[in-house]
Amino acid sequence: MNMNLENRLKKELPPPKEERDKVKQIAIKALGGFLIIMVALTGLSRSADAITTPQVVAERPKGGRIDQKVEVSGTLKARDEESMEVGEGLLVKNVFVEEGGRVQKGDVLLELDAKEIKEKLEIAEDDLKKLQLRLEQLGLNKDFTANHSPMETAKKTLTELEKDKIELVKKEDIQVERAKEKVREAEEDLKEAEANFSTSQEESLEEQLTKAKEAEKEAQKYLNDQKYEKDKALKRAQQTVDEAKENLWLLGGGEATAALQALERAEMEYEITKSDWERTLKAAEESLQKAKEKMQKLENGEIDDELFKQEEEKVKVARNQVKEQERLLEDTIVSREDAIAELDRKIEDAKKDLVKAESEEENLALNKEQDLQKESIEKELMQLDIEAKKREIARLQKATEEGGQLKAPSAGIIGEVKVKKGDTTTQGDLLVFVRDTSEYILEAHLSKEEAEYIQIGDKVQVTLEGEKTPLENTVVENIVPVQGDTDGKKKVSISVPKGEPGMSATLKVTKESDKYRYILPIEALKEDNGSQYILVAKQQTTTLGEQIIAERVEVMVRDKNQSSVAVEGPLGVEDRVIIRSNKPILAGDRVRLVEQ
Repeated sequence: MNMNLENRLKKELPPPKEERDKVKQIAIKALGGFLIIMVALTGLSRSADAITTPQVVAERPKGGRIDQKVEVSGTLKARDEESMEVGEGLLVKNVFVEEGGRVQKGDVLLELDAKEIKEKLEIAEDDLKKLQLRLEQLGLNKDFTANHSPMETAKKTLTELEKDKIELVKKEDIQVERAKEKVREAEEDLKEAEANFSTSQEESLEEQLTKAKEAEKEAQKYLNDQKYEKDKALKRAQQTVDEAKENLWLLGGGEATAALQALERAEMEYEITKSDWERTLKAAEESLQKAKEKMQKLENGEIDDELFKQEEEKVKVARNQVKEQERLLEDTIVSREDAIAELDRKIEDAKKDLVKAESEEENLALNKEQDLQKESIEKELMQLDIEAKKREIARLQKATEEGGQLKAPSAGIIGEVKVKKGDTTTQGDLLVFVRDTSEYILEAHLSKEEAEYIQIGDKVQVTLEGEKTPLENTVVENIVPVQGDTDGKKKVSISVPKGEPGMSATLKVTKESDKYRYILPIEALKEDNGSQYILVAKQQTTTLGEQIIAERVEVMVRDKNQSSVAVEGPLGVEDRVIIRSNKPILAGDRVRLVEQ
């Protein structure tokens, strides 16, 4: 029992103080190690974030202006410079001038062999005649068959058939409508006959007589009205015929054919109208006569079964007339469809012929086009040869008149001498003559963009080669496209007060823009699928806390130069526009702002 109690006491009683201190030290060390590890991990996390998150430089937009600067180099040439040439194959007997030498008007510059000049002139004149004859022959050999080609013939045939169909349909439709009208008239006559037959059996002699009198009056009135309408219709139809005749007399050529067709249609309409009205009047007269006869019999008291038989016969006749008019209508419709079908068949044949002709012409098109291009180029080259030959003849004629001597056309300076005594001339200049002048022209080439900032009449800054001070009174005289260039380059000509031919000079232009609200470094502008935008660093609250996100803002470019751009868009003066980044970034990416 004592042993058990001792063991229990050992378990329940706290450990000695030395053991408790030892355990406490172990716990403190463990906690310290944990804190050290957490600090290290935090540092590593921040270092990793700093490494992976793009670092960007941002600026706030500023208001101001964008200066456009243009600086290009060019070459001076004399305002009045003349290249003197005669032709090739001529002996240079003497040269009397040197480069840079000053001459007066009429001074002999050089002398050529006069006999050779005369011979060259005769040859040149013969060559010119040959060139002109060849050019004329090319014109005579031009392909005039285009308007008479199978394709054009097929097109013309198809067009005429389609016009014929339109005219036929109009004509046949008129006939069908007239036939339908005849059916309607016959049906109305039948209804009237049936009504008369029905009422004649029920009415007394007196009632029949009253109605007969009214019928006679109506028949007379109807006849008079129809005569009036006939006269009006015939007058209108005759007027149409007269107008068509007048148009035929006035028009000529292709228009006369159309006028003749119109006249024929008008005459046909007149005859149809006349025939129809004659039938209508005849029917009205017959109706009036019958009404009179009926009234006379009734007035005489002649009422019997015969009258009813007559009315019954009228019904039969009217029914037969309806059937006849319906038959005529069917025949007219069938005739119309047959005529149209025949024309449709011809039109289809014409379309097939056109397709065939087009196919044949397409097979010849490439060769024909090549021939035409070749002919056009040949003509242009020949025309250039003719113009060159004319200029050569003019120079030779002048040299012949001067006895082989080339004289100064005015006072001036010899810019360049390209021959010496004993040489045989080649194609090109013999010498360059510069007329006396106090002005020179600076010629320089501008890009399409540069040319937008320079206009004729602008005062610009020109500095000659080797000088520091710009010249005064330098004005843009002309701006023209650079010949043969497809990039929109322009050649600018500027009047300058001094210089030497061939000297280099620099052109400078500075143009101040309007004042803009938002101006950014050019690096901030980005482009995507034809739209222009910038990235703005926006602070946003996320689940991970406050973060800076690159937000896309669409803008419109108002102006720009090599370093700056003026934009319009949903911007504020406090917005931080991303200028540069150490990594590629996209809209929506997380970024970290750094100082410049």
